[in-house]
Amino acid sequence: MKKRKVPLRKCVVTNEMKPKQELIRIVRSPEGEVSVDPTGKKMVVVLI
Repeated sequence: MKKRKVPLRKCVVTNEMKPKQELIRIVRSPEGEVSVDPTGKKMVVVLI
């Protein structure tokens, strides 16, 4: 049986590569509201 590839993501705080399931995605809306995105799929674009 073939081993499945584990998707890796980079932590912006520690700059470490970790499996996606170990990280928590935090997003900020254009209104400034900060929230946790448990699905990891929410896309919020913030223009500065």
